[in-house]
Amino acid sequence: MFVTGAGFHLKTFGELLLIDGAGGAVACPERGLLILAYLSASGQRVASRDKLATMIWPDREKSVAFKNLRSTLWRMQHLVTQAGAVLSATETEVALGPISCDVSEFDGINGSEESFRNALSLWRDTFLPLADLPPGRYADWVTEKRRGFTEVLRSALINAEQGSADRSTLRAACAHLLELDPADATVREILQRISYGPLLSVRTPAAATEQVQASAAQSVQLARVALLPPAAFGSDPMLHAVSVAVIEDITIGLCALRSMTVVAPYTAERIREAADKAAILERHGVTYALDCRMSDQGLFTQLIFLPSDQIVWADRFLISPAGLLMQRQEIAYHVARAVTEQVETGRPEHLDYLAHPEAYYAYLGGLRHLSGLGLPEVRRARHDFRDALKHRQDFAPALSGIARTYATEWLLTARADGELLTLAERHARQAIESNERLPTAHREVGVVKLYQGDVDESLAALDLAEQLSPQYADVLYSHADTLVHASRPREALDKLGKALALNPLAPDAYLWSAAGASYFLGEYERAIGFAQDMKDKSPADRIVAASWAMLGDRTKARQHRMRALKANPTFDVDKWLAVIPFKEQWQKDLYREGLKRAGF
Repeated sequence: MFVTGAGFHLKTFGELLLIDGAGGAVACPERGLLILAYLSASGQRVASRDKLATMIWPDREKSVAFKNLRSTLWRMQHLVTQAGAVLSATETEVALGPISCDVSEFDGINGSEESFRNALSLWRDTFLPLADLPPGRYADWVTEKRRGFTEVLRSALINAEQGSADRSTLRAACAHLLELDPADATVREILQRISYGPLLSVRTPAAATEQVQASAAQSVQLARVALLPPAAFGSDPMLHAVSVAVIEDITIGLCALRSMTVVAPYTAERIREAADKAAILERHGVTYALDCRMSDQGLFTQLIFLPSDQIVWADRFLISPAGLLMQRQEIAYHVARAVTEQVETGRPEHLDYLAHPEAYYAYLGGLRHLSGLGLPEVRRARHDFRDALKHRQDFAPALSGIARTYATEWLLTARADGELLTLAERHARQAIESNERLPTAHREVGVVKLYQGDVDESLAALDLAEQLSPQYADVLYSHADTLVHASRPREALDKLGKALALNPLAPDAYLWSAAGASYFLGEYERAIGFAQDMKDKSPADRIVAASWAMLGDRTKARQHRMRALKANPTFDVDKWLAVIPFKEQWQKDLYREGLKRAGF
């Protein structure tokens, strides 16, 4: 496909490359490759120097553009085979030589199933997606060519529906075409006809259909959903393959619905592999992401509303070698139904995001700062949350975020500043008034009540938060942290284990709380281990110093005590224990003993 005899082959889909007869990439200036792409894909094979110079170098004076063209042609003069040079030039024209190009795959696309598969594979990679396209006429030409290739593929799909036995490839083509144009009723009908299984019973309710039609009339953008195929963490390869197939089944099924637009499986896989998934999701305009993980405990799925980074649904499904087909159908149905329901019931939040995008962007900036436990980061997060409120005064997630910053600052400074807790509770209550079903707002009330010494009310608020979002790792962490102070460290550690399973790349706060729970269980080495896994270990210096002291290592205890006092020189054990809430006295006594042994 890529090499014709000993000649050259030009790849224009995906990475722009010139391949030699041995299959290796040939060194060639990128603007030269763009000339080859234009002559190959335009069908002209000959173009004037004037046209090429002004298309490839539109931002240069004409004399400079001509000079650049001459230089590029000179640098490509070594690209010659027995059949001739890849480019030949006269004083007025440039002609394409004997090279093949991948665009030819679209010429015979209606000829066979194999040609259709090859063209689909190329088209998914996009025509010249990575090249630095010259602005103006060349970029416009590329846009038009992409549109043309799409039309060719769409026509081939329509023609291939009746005669092709390769329904998997047809479904993949439908999914990609609907990703580009969700309103294409013809392609959607083809997908419905060639699909099978329980997903066909997942239908958009009549009320939601009317809402979508009304939104379409108002040119309101539908929510965009990406179902990311699961990564495997030590799972059986066969079971992991089944889980990947399940997510692809769901994606194809959802593509047939009118209430959302769906990222095609191929694109979702590229997003999963990306180093910065958040940036890629934002670039693709994704509103909801289904994040999946496969392990020996089964398939874990969580649906995230990306504008507020909120987990709106989550579940875990067991997958075993017995009854795989039935499990695959059942999981696909339940996940598809849950995603559909969440997208439809969450439409007001989506429309709110479209109306106030600046508020959501500022809020997400605050969340990024809160991933650490340093006081400067906490205050920067508060600044971002306040910026969000400038764009929307009653924005509940930002109000909840401000509450979190005040409570975190109270904990980090260890100065028993009651005003910080008052401010935290006030903002958390305002968040609940704005959105009573926001789990983070109830969580912040629970955290504040804990620090104010009302452990029972704290547990009640956190229990409500967990009911609202049972698989929300941050809620589980806060609930566990309160259980530590409620003198139930074993339950706390179990709940923290669930939070860490849901969020393997856990924030430091999870590990800090786990270190505290381990300390109160007398598992001092484990407490130190959790603290050592923190990126910023300084907040845990007190608990680590106490742990080393209880293990009898006074040298290490002293090292961590000095670090803790350097960060907070005014720290006083008795004053701190007088305000830090523990339901039972034994915890205060055990913590005091460790801190005193460490020299505080």
